[in-house]
Parts: sequence; structure tokens; C-alpha cells
Amino acid sequence: MATVTYKHANNETTVVEVEAGENVMSLAVNNMVEGIVGECGGAMACATCHCYVDESQMQNFAEVSDLEEAMLEMVPDRRANSRLSCQLELTDETPDITVDIPETQY
Repeated sequence: MATVTYKHANNETTVVEVEAGENVMSLAVNNMVEGIVGECGGAMACATCHCYVDESQMQNFAEVSDLEEAMLEMVPDRRANSRLSCQLELTDETPDITVDIPETQY
């Protein structure tokens, strides 16, 4: 079974087994991973699930949509590999992935 490794700003990690049909945000929330808030429940209305996807793993996910792009414009520490974790769908084919969680979601 594949895993998602959530790397926290203090360099600690939390590893959770992938559940197909989930997304990176819901997997984190359901497993009480600190740093992924997901206030809007995945409706792309808050950006409190912002994360950084390992650049070598970006091809495992769909391209950034226009709505996600608009929400990411509000993120203070945006990078080229910034994504909303609610938009990172997990499937049976998802390999082990790593996402970095920003120091703050606000």
C-alpha cells in the first residue's frame, strides 16, 4: 500500500497509508495530521489545506485548475510546487508521495 508522508515545518513527519478515493487533505484531516486544516471541507474556498508537493511527484496529479490558481494567489508563501491538498486525488495507482506543510495556513 502506498503512503503519503506529510513533512511538517519543524521537519517532523507523519506517514499515512493512501486510501483510494480520498484526497491529500481529507486523508490528513481524517488521520489528525497537524497543519492541514481544510476549513472549507475541500470546496476550494479557504486555502487552509495549502501544501508543497515534491516537484518530482507533481505529474501524479491533475493540473492546477483556474479556481485552484485563484485560491493559491492568496497564499502568502506560495511556491512553484504549491497546491491545495484537497485537489490532490488519491487512487490505487498513486505512488508514495511527500508533501510539505507550510508553517502556517493563514
